[in-house]
Amino acid sequence: MQFGHILFYVTTYFSLFSALLMISTLFENKKKLINPPATKYPAITLIVPAYNEEKSIALTIRSLLDLDYPKGKLDIIVVDDGSTDKTYQISSGFSSSNVKVYKKANGGKASALNFAIKECKTKFVGALDADSFVERDSLKKMMGYFENPNVMAVTPSLKVYDPKTLLQKIQRIEYLTGIFLRKVFSFLGSIHVTPGPFSLYRKSFFKEFGGYDESTLTEDIEIALRIQSNNFAIENSADAIVYTLGPDNFSNLFKQRIRWYLGFLDNVIKYKHLFNPKYGNLGVFILPASFFSVFLALASFFYASIKYGKALLNYLFKLNSINYDIIKMIDFKLDVFYLNTTNIIFMSVFLLSLGIFILYIARKISNDPAKIRFFYFFYLAFYWMLFSIWWSTVFIYKIIGKRISWEHKSN
Repeated sequence: MQFGHILFYVTTYFSLFSALLMISTLFENKKKLINPPATKYPAITLIVPAYNEEKSIALTIRSLLDLDYPKGKLDIIVVDDGSTDKTYQISSGFSSSNVKVYKKANGGKASALNFAIKECKTKFVGALDADSFVERDSLKKMMGYFENPNVMAVTPSLKVYDPKTLLQKIQRIEYLTGIFLRKVFSFLGSIHVTPGPFSLYRKSFFKEFGGYDESTLTEDIEIALRIQSNNFAIENSADAIVYTLGPDNFSNLFKQRIRWYLGFLDNVIKYKHLFNPKYGNLGVFILPASFFSVFLALASFFYASIKYGKALLNYLFKLNSINYDIIKMIDFKLDVFYLNTTNIIFMSVFLLSLGIFILYIARKISNDPAKIRFFYFFYLAFYWMLFSIWWSTVFIYKIIGKRISWEHKSN
């Protein structure tokens, strides 16, 4: 059997196993899809770290002020992390008894969050990136999970805000898939990221185990793995919706994903003890599967690049030999009575159908009214290549010791 066939079968069977496991887990826990009702709404402080976010900061703060939550129990702290634009001036316009605005020297998002945690007086805290906006009922939907004393954090569902470019629409499909996965991970006790847009925490965790790690590129991954390391639970509310601005060009998306993936790799190495049956599904399957999926994606990408690169060179050589007379190379035959029914075709169609079904589930549990349409096929065609390019770059950075900076960003 050729290497390409072996790679295809391994990748396909692993993908089928993972998809069917995730779908069966969701249906096994379908009664838990409904958020547990909150019997009380405790006071909470929501933190907005911001650096040069003058275009979105007002909308972000307004979305928090519009939250459906008992009056007098919601405080907002905005921390301008050394902005050089009008972020601080715009934020200051919202100052009131329950909205505090601070300005500090630039130190990164984790530094801004830690600054605000020291200022807050409530037993619960949350964070919202300054380029994100929360739906009015999201906070109430999330707070019921905290009535379980073992729950240290609750995550929402993230969606791309007003996607316009093709790249943003591909990200929209990616984020919808993430909604499905994060909910399944919560059932498996395996959430390993508490995303910056509107994750909520018990303040007691920071008091006992320390604040956000200011040395990491991805403080949201580090804090989630720290919570898991201490055997606490992280929950997810699938219909608590938060919108975030997706990068609209490849350069910004590339920088964002390199930071995410490099931060993920660094933090998993830091918390390598989690690869242990002691930590349940997270250590036995989810984390190992994450790295195996990266390996399969990279192997497929490089194999396809070499194979089709050789085919392209051979085609160009043939074109040159006939003086680029393309007509001579056309050999088109159509047999309407022939249908390829090999295992490869069958499994590919089945996997494609599972992917569409997963997106359908994600739309249902998050009450997403938008149509997927043909952008799913763009996602299938291009995302795995982008994913492979990002991870290849990350491994190269690790090998040569290249480091990336925060670029003064707080989000």
